[in-house]
Amino acid sequence: MIVDGATVDAALAADVAVVGAGPAGIVTALELGRAGFDVVLLESGGESFSPGIQALGDAAGYDATLHAPMSMTTRRQVGGASEIWGGRCVPYDPVDFDPRSWITGHRWPVAYADLEPYFQRACDWCVCGRAVFDAMETGFLPPSIVPGLPNGEVRTSTLERWSLPTRFGRVYRAPLRESPRVRLVTGVTCTRIVVGAGGSDVECLSGRTLEGRTVEVRARRYVIACGGLEGTRLLLASPMPDGRAVGNHSDHLGRWYMGHVEGVVANVRLTTPPRQTLYGYERDVDGVYVRRRLSLSPELQHREGLPNMIAWLAHPDLADAEHRSGVLSFAYLALSSPLGHLMAPDALRAAMTGEAVPGAPYGRGVRSPRGEHVRNIARDAVATARFAASFGARRFLARGRRVPGFAVYSARNVYPLHYHGEHVPHHASRVTLADERDAVGMPRLRIDIRFTDADVDGAVRAHEAWDAFLRRHEVGRLEYAVDDVADGVRGWLGGGFHQTGTTRMSERSEDGVLDRDLAVHGLPTLHVVSSSAFPTSSQANSTFMILPFALRLVDHLKRALA
Repeated sequence: MIVDGATVDAALAADVAVVGAGPAGIVTALELGRAGFDVVLLESGGESFSPGIQALGDAAGYDATLHAPMSMTTRRQVGGASEIWGGRCVPYDPVDFDPRSWITGHRWPVAYADLEPYFQRACDWCVCGRAVFDAMETGFLPPSIVPGLPNGEVRTSTLERWSLPTRFGRVYRAPLRESPRVRLVTGVTCTRIVVGAGGSDVECLSGRTLEGRTVEVRARRYVIACGGLEGTRLLLASPMPDGRAVGNHSDHLGRWYMGHVEGVVANVRLTTPPRQTLYGYERDVDGVYVRRRLSLSPELQHREGLPNMIAWLAHPDLADAEHRSGVLSFAYLALSSPLGHLMAPDALRAAMTGEAVPGAPYGRGVRSPRGEHVRNIARDAVATARFAASFGARRFLARGRRVPGFAVYSARNVYPLHYHGEHVPHHASRVTLADERDAVGMPRLRIDIRFTDADVDGAVRAHEAWDAFLRRHEVGRLEYAVDDVADGVRGWLGGGFHQTGTTRMSERSEDGVLDRDLAVHGLPTLHVVSSSAFPTSSQANSTFMILPFALRLVDHLKRALA
């Protein structure tokens, strides 16, 4: 059932209390409810967006050139960040769980084999088809991005899958309403985890509405699933009996903050037949959209000490009319129109229309006058009209699965190469509590995200590896769009969208915040399920990978509660 925090009982009890009704919280709650356990699911927002509720998450201080505003990166409502999610689904790779001294001296307390059995269940929840992430395993997709390019030190058969996109608050609204075991309480912000005098048990969760009403939840187990930085903020704001923050037994809480390293510093020029280049989205046998990438083999990463990094064939910046494409100019004018907010999430729309958004894949180009875009459309009227009709039907009129985005064919076989890879963990990259408080009395966050020369060097050397591989097989080469590649990479550095590392998992309590079952070290009934638990950031965005961890936690809780 779904109840309003303004009318719910002031004292609630359940087998499990879950904080946050994003993908992880919804999956955890519904899976446990179906298993016969009573669940209270607390959500700060409501079933629809509220600017007043969203403002509770605003940070007190951050470098706006390195970190995006929290209003762009999070969403306080039922469905969480999936309400502004593009739908890209891709897991971490086995190499991410290997010991890699050039990335971190810290080891994951779990193995890839512990998570892989949950990939299909995660795909089912995301509605992204089969858990197949390599074209070689599909049985019918071409093995390579261009003919004559085999897999080797660089692979072009790896796939990412795309969901509907699945807005969890909408897709799973009916199961949440109809569940006899799950009570979704909206409009209540969890403000404190109350720990008993002995310091080894959670007594309850304390929450508050915007109107000042308090709600208390007692349970046998507690799951914090309110996002990477918000979950960290809750722990930081919850004191233990000795005065330390919950989970800060070894000074790792809030540290090791990571996002990803991404941008465009080169074009790839292919010498194969242009029409045979797989530059856009493909469809799997069940109709799911997939997209392939250039990736680095684990053998190459280990030998050269490289971060895990991938790249896609992309399109030029829409805002710069020098691309001379009517299709791209049409897309730019549509996204920058008063109806643009209906076409893409705020952050992506802002970046694609020329605004500098840290951590976004576009937004570093020049904004050309609108007249130049109109002239591009006039010169390319037929192709633009075809694109508008075809893409509009597949994106806005299609029932069920929508095309995730658009890709533009290059007759010259030249494409910008958009890279996306690991942000190397750094001890000083962190979030802390500020003196300023929000409307429910929670201290706001101060964000100090750091990037180092290791991040720049990894991206530069990944490009060198891609270029060498293309040249070796005589199918193409990279052409750099900047004079100094390192400076180019440095100019793209920024984060905020994939909030990783601030409650990292560890085998030993002195090395992290959470154990292998996502329980806070020393508090076995308190679990945190979010990307903040990940010790490294991989090449993947984090939404999909959170779900295998949530499902694994569900199985753990079933055993513990039984």
